[in-house]
Amino acid sequence: MRVSPGLALGVVALVSTSPLLAWHAEGHRITTFEAVTLLAEELPQFLQDGRDQMAWDSIDPDLMRNRSLPQLRDRESPDHYLDLELLQGGGLPDTRSEFLEHIASPEVGMGIEKVGGLPYAVVEATQRLTLAFAQVRHQPANEHLQAKVMLYAAQLAHYAADLCQPLHTTIHHDGRALEDYSSPYTGIHQQVDALIGRLEPQAEIRGEPLVLKPIFPAVVEELKRSHAEVDRVYQLEGDLALLEAGGEPSAELRSWTRDRYRASVLFTASLILTAWRESADLQIPEWGLPEQPPTN
Repeated sequence: MRVSPGLALGVVALVSTSPLLAWHAEGHRITTFEAVTLLAEELPQFLQDGRDQMAWDSIDPDLMRNRSLPQLRDRESPDHYLDLELLQGGGLPDTRSEFLEHIASPEVGMGIEKVGGLPYAVVEATQRLTLAFAQVRHQPANEHLQAKVMLYAAQLAHYAADLCQPLHTTIHHDGRALEDYSSPYTGIHQQVDALIGRLEPQAEIRGEPLVLKPIFPAVVEELKRSHAEVDRVYQLEGDLALLEAGGEPSAELRSWTRDRYRASVLFTASLILTAWRESADLQIPEWGLPEQPPTN
């Protein structure tokens, strides 16, 4: 099981520290805000009006790993990573229950706390948002449903950004893993997490958000693209250490940060767009809609 090295910054320091806080609070806020902005012409106006609140709410999944909330922490923590190497090249089943059965089999023999469940968190959060969007389509002026959409979109944005941080996809999540797969906790994870908030890349987003359908294979492909960046992270280890010591960021480090920032924003926007488009065809039973508020 992963153990906290006790490293955290900003708002996360207000709760018991946790490992794997991708992009730190400021990075999550930046990427969430920009992903929603990117969808201004597609989504209802209330989402643009609520971008600041959504950006703030996007840090909630990390707050849910407070050590003073042990049951919630136990349930939440694996949803922030997936150590692909532990699957030994095997594929990922479509559903969480099938995945749990697979990793418990003799071929893998591990629990989710060891392997992680990040792609399932991403897909489940997208489908949760799809449901909330479908309710809003029926009652577009219902402020309670609007608030639910904004909260679900913020939580989805968190998991999407986690997936785009390469050290959330590997056993080498905080230094090259030891022979028993444990981490040396070198501090590199914290250094990478701080990059978006520290460097504020503000890079132009290249490309357009896409509807990801079927969604699970698309999420797995994004996971693999992120995982392919792990070696590059370690090639930049010296640049990260210099920045941590107060030096200027290298051009290579700035470029890599911009690339990961773009990936995080575009992937998040694509997932939110997917939920919105898919919600148009989702049927909601009458008992699943609240009574309309009275009109003046």
